[in-house]
Amino acid sequence: MTDAHHSANHPALIMAEVMDEIDAARAFVARDDSFDSAQALRVALRRLRSGLTLFRPMLPPDHNKALLDEARWLAVEVTRLRDFYLLWQDTLTPARVALPENDALRALEERVLARIKSERTQLRALLDGERVRDLMARGREMSDPDFWRPAAQSREKLESLCIETLELRLNQALKHGETLKRLDSQARDSFRKSLRKLRATAEFTQSMFASKKTKAFLKQLKKLLDSMVAARDASAVRDRLEDLMHDMEEGSAERHIAQELIKAKEAAVGLDHKRLQKLWRATVGLPLH
Repeated sequence: MTDAHHSANHPALIMAEVMDEIDAARAFVARDDSFDSAQALRVALRRLRSGLTLFRPMLPPDHNKALLDEARWLAVEVTRLRDFYLLWQDTLTPARVALPENDALRALEERVLARIKSERTQLRALLDGERVRDLMARGREMSDPDFWRPAAQSREKLESLCIETLELRLNQALKHGETLKRLDSQARDSFRKSLRKLRATAEFTQSMFASKKTKAFLKQLKKLLDSMVAARDASAVRDRLEDLMHDMEEGSAERHIAQELIKAKEAAVGLDHKRLQKLWRATVGLPLH
């Protein structure tokens, strides 16, 4: 699997880097009001969850569940803010440029901006709170190699764990991607999530056991995932607008414009299924390790 003369990194080092990413992203959110700051924290938390899942057999048995639950909780809070930023920047701003005099659209934008302000304030308070401090402290425990089970010292066991998990993730993705042309939005999201998990596992594996084959696989997998970003963003916009519509009067102009924006966003996705299938075949045609 590995290239010649390469020694594996201890997973404690890998997870210490992940916790550093989360710390940096927390500081980014604290000082910056933008999509990028929320997205950086979202990605860092996703890497934490992926690392905890991959390395579960190497960690104390009572460690993972509590930390995973807290990471999932915080990721939900971060993603909600991130998606409201996305709705405002990528959907509402272009619509307001095209229809500057539309009162319903203006009201919807004001509603979204107020929600962004509220979500941002709430998230910053959470990031400074005891619950997140406890999460960070538990995560930092993994930075000490002595915290890990003795198996984490074994190159052979680590490599075996990575290979087994890679194969499991690939099989899950294969199952979701069997009928790409017929995937509805929900099934497409499941396929994308399985690809994302596969990518995270491959990235951790590459960090510990550098391999030209894994590097090539990751490069091709990134192309596939990039082709699905528009579909994911359309789902996020739909979810956030449907959330806001709960507070709108039935039949109101604002509710109508929100519904039209959902339709327009989803219609614009225009997934090229032939290209998607081609990228998928090219990805699974490469060796994982």
